[in-house]
Amino acid sequence: MDAFVVETSGLVKSFGRATVLNHLDLQVPKGISGFIGKNGAGKTTTIGVLLGLLKPNGGKATIFGLDCWRESFQIRRRIGIMHEVNAYPGGFTAQRFLEHVARIYGVTQANQRVRQVLKDVGLSDAQDKPIKAFSAGMTRRLGLAQALISDPEFVILDEPTANIDPLGRVALLDRIKEMHKQHGTGFLISTHILSDLEKVCSWLSIIDAGKIVDQGNIEALAEKYSANIYKIEVSDPQVFVERVQMLSAVERVWIEDGKVYCKVQDPAVFYSEIPRIASELKLQLKGFQHMLGTLEEIYTKTSGGS
Repeated sequence: MDAFVVETSGLVKSFGRATVLNHLDLQVPKGISGFIGKNGAGKTTTIGVLLGLLKPNGGKATIFGLDCWRESFQIRRRIGIMHEVNAYPGGFTAQRFLEHVARIYGVTQANQRVRQVLKDVGLSDAQDKPIKAFSAGMTRRLGLAQALISDPEFVILDEPTANIDPLGRVALLDRIKEMHKQHGTGFLISTHILSDLEKVCSWLSIIDAGKIVDQGNIEALAEKYSANIYKIEVSDPQVFVERVQMLSAVERVWIEDGKVYCKVQDPAVFYSEIPRIASELKLQLKGFQHMLGTLEEIYTKTSGGS
């Protein structure tokens, strides 16, 4: 694993007597990463510290190895941010608004950059439309365009798919994947909508009550929190099930769409018994797959759910 883009160590942030971040140890690699937790877990406060908007009471936070409080100006020149709540000038067109933002960032050839970003987020056809006429999904894509206008190395997205319909969410997530694929842009997506992250992220950090309760590669976490469910394809499922359900290692067995599913208590015993049973019953064993835990399952087991 290369050095982490974002890293916090023992990060503490309090507001009066309320401790919101309680020795937070967050690690975010290159690529597209998810940052999940229920409302009030500390996600937005963490982002405030990372952007240098909030001074921590203790610990350390860095982006690109730069201190988020002391070197926030250097950091902000290299990153983009999409806040959960944005206020846009409704009478402006997308083109005019983004040109204004580009000038603030000192972007050269602002017109050309704006046209490119609007194309990237799928708003080219709406560039001359007043923002007040935008749908919720279009407004979120405008927020993504604003975050990308300075061609940042890394973008932080705070609840990017909140309050938009399922099709709009899919479209926005597809744009994020495309941005990473085409330009190598890194993303940290903070959200409580778990299904969104399964579509785009390779890394996951889970926060609960101001602490990271687990983090890592999504596939590794899925393996770690798997429910030990196996999917088996066999030439005669019904005969196979009658025999398999007699195994003490099996907690539950059922047939779905012609395939056998087993929830297992002792994987080692189960794994050795299945080929033996198939052979003994003279059945063809066509497939034998361990089903990984879902993101919902990982989240529930680490933080108690939402």
